Amino acid sequence: MSPVIPQLDLLFRGGATGLLLLAAVVFARAPASLPSRFGLALTLCTVVGTLAGLPHAPGAFDPLLDLSSNAAIPLFWLFARAWFDDAFRPKPVDMALAAAFLCCTLYASLEGRGLAAPIEGLDIAIYIGGTAFAIHAQWLAWRNRQGDLVEARRQARTIFVASVGLIILWLLGSEIVGRLTHHLALSGMASAVGLFMGAFVISALLFGLRHPEVFPSAASGTAVGEVQAASAAREPLDAALGESLARMMTQDRAYRDPDLTIGVIAARVETPEYRVRRHINGGLGYRNVSDYLNEHRIAEVRSALTDRAQADVPILTIAMDAGFGSLVMFNRVFKERLGETPSAFRRRHLDG
Repeated sequence: MSPVIPQLDLLFRGGATGLLLLAAVVFARAPASLPSRFGLALTLCTVVGTLAGLPHAPGAFDPLLDLSSNAAIPLFWLFARAWFDDAFRPKPVDMALAAAFLCCTLYASLEGRGLAAPIEGLDIAIYIGGTAFAIHAQWLAWRNRQGDLVEARRQARTIFVASVGLIILWLLGSEIVGRLTHHLALSGMASAVGLFMGAFVISALLFGLRHPEVFPSAASGTAVGEVQAASAAREPLDAALGESLARMMTQDRAYRDPDLTIGVIAARVETPEYRVRRHINGGLGYRNVSDYLNEHRIAEVRSALTDRAQADVPILTIAMDAGFGSLVMFNRVFKERLGETPSAFRRRHLDG
């Protein structure tokens, strides 16, 4: 084996570690939020995995090191979903999938050290699972890009999807080629290059963005009016555009269209899309189009649920008429904003 390969491996792993530690500092200093916490855990686990790939004497803690480094895969999935979707909250099924993947990787680590009985096809299942986590995160990031009103984050989506896709292909390809050709040292060096590229992309994105704007703080969970007031203080409102949007929502009730997009809104008010995005985000304080539209939809639903004349109208009908595309989405949004179910809200007001 050429002495150059270990030196390059050490060089790239050292560079990746340095970049990842810088990214960890950014996440630690960002406003406390779900994406910043997942991001911090992701970078630290990736640092462990990067260092664990260096030549070292086998030890009893190696399976735990493998577990920590493999945790970066589901953490990346959770981080991307939390970063690009302000409403995301991990569900039991999400945590169960992450736990199942980690159990499989831990068993594979024990199996590779002769501490567990071999299971045929386990490695392939882990590769497929890890790839599925990454592809699903990319698909969600790309799918919701049009509704994102945070301009810096919206621009980061394309870079994120393209770069992460290439890095995944690079890492998988180097691993597969190394196993097939038995050139594990070369494969390890290629993986180190991939880790360095991934660390560089994440660090470049983080340092190129305005962190308080990209990572929502605890204030994002407060009343929308408080966020609007804080946002209006830093972004002057366009009075004419504000009147057009208000008329469109209050008089025309355009929010009742479940397929309404930012492009359609801009076309109706005859204003460039970027100006509409800037007004709704910087002026009114909404981070995505869904929040903006759902605020008006929930206001209509609340009025209907407290109206005794509509006491016999099914809640589903009220929700669909207000523009919600599904009952599941409506129930989730309603409970997040008002802290109780629609039926409990109606019963409390009508009984009172």
